[in-house]
Amino acid sequence: MPPLRNIAFLLDDFGGPSQQLLDRFLIGYPRDGALHKPEATKISAYLAVSQEANFDRRPEELRLIVPPTAEQAVSDADAVVIVSRRPGTATNEAFMHIALERAPQGAACFVHGVIANTLASAQKFAAIAAQRRIALLAATPPAVTWRLPQVELPPGARLTDALIVVQVNPLAIQATPPAPPATLHGAELQALDGLLPVIERRRGGESGIRSVRYLEGKSLWRAGEKGLWSRPLLAAALSRSDTPQGGALLDGRTQDLAGLGMVPKLARHPRGWLLEHRDGLRSAILVLDGVVADSNFAVRSDKGDIVSAQLFHAPSPGERHFDRLAAVMEDFFRKNEPPWPLQRNLLTAGLLEIFAKPSSLSGAPIETPELSIAYSPQ
Repeated sequence: MPPLRNIAFLLDDFGGPSQQLLDRFLIGYPRDGALHKPEATKISAYLAVSQEANFDRRPEELRLIVPPTAEQAVSDADAVVIVSRRPGTATNEAFMHIALERAPQGAACFVHGVIANTLASAQKFAAIAAQRRIALLAATPPAVTWRLPQVELPPGARLTDALIVVQVNPLAIQATPPAPPATLHGAELQALDGLLPVIERRRGGESGIRSVRYLEGKSLWRAGEKGLWSRPLLAAALSRSDTPQGGALLDGRTQDLAGLGMVPKLARHPRGWLLEHRDGLRSAILVLDGVVADSNFAVRSDKGDIVSAQLFHAPSPGERHFDRLAAVMEDFFRKNEPPWPLQRNLLTAGLLEIFAKPSSLSGAPIETPELSIAYSPQ
C-alpha cells in the first residue's frame, strides 16, 4: 500500500474514542497477530481544549506533534481524523470545514461519529469533499467490529424485518436518568452503525427510509404485541448476548429473557424507533438498558429464516473493537477509497437529525421524503 506521511487529528477533547484512536496510530495496535504501527508516519493533533494532562504527556513521550491551530495541523496532511465529543452525535462542524477546505486536495478525511449535525450540512460537506477530491468517511466501532458469530448476508438476500438491541448504560448497576432521547441518542448512532452494514446487502441495496416512528415504555411493548416490531427477532437477538442481566447476575443461571417475559421488567426507560424502508423492509431500534449489556441484531428473510449475531465490544482497558476501526481507517487512508458509499453516512445523519427533534416524539409515524437515499454496498 502507498505510504502515509502525515496524519492529522482534530480533537474536541481527549479520552474515550479520541484517545483510543490517536494512541493506536502513535503506539500501534494488534493486527494480523502482531503489533502493527504505521511506519515513517508523522502524527499531529490539535486539541480544542487548552489543557489535558494525559494529552500533554504525549509530545515528549510519543513524539506527537502539536500544531498551534487546526488549520496548521491539516495543511500538509495525507489524512485527517476528526473526533467530536463522545458519543459522536454532535459533530464539530468547524473542524469539518477546516479539514475539507484546508487539507491538501486529494487527502482523506475520517470522522468518528456522525458526519454532520443535519442532513443539509452532511450533503454540503459531501459536495465540498467531491469538489476537492477528498475521500470522506464516517463510522464508530459497531460499523466494522467483529460479529459473534461472524455472519454475513449473501448479496441480494430478500429481507422482511430487522431489529437491533442497544443500550445507553449497559449494566444494571448503572442508573439511566430519565431524559429526552434527543440528549441520549448516542445509542441510536451505535444501532445505525451496527445495523445498516448488515441490511444494505439485501436485494436492491438500501432504498432509503419512508417513515420513522418513536415509541417508549408501555407503548413500545404494545407495538410488539401488535406485530409492529418482531418479538421473535428480539428473542433471536437476545440469544446472542453474553451479558444477560437479571437473575444471571445473582447466580449465573441461564434465562430465556424474551420467553419468560423478563424484558419489560428489566428494561429501564425503554424506547424504540420503527423504520419503514422504501422497499418495504421494517427495521426496529430498541434501546433497552438493564436487559443485556451488549449489542445484538437479528434479521429475517422472506422465507422466514433468521440470522442473528452479537456486535463485539471489548471491555476496558483493551477496547479491541477500536483495533478493527483503526485498521479500516488505515486502509482507507492508504487506498484513498471509502469501503462503503458515503450515502450510508448521509442516511445516518438524516436519521439522527430526525431522532433529535422534539416533534419526532409524538408516537405517530413521520413521513421522511428527505431520506430517500438509496445506495448499494461496494
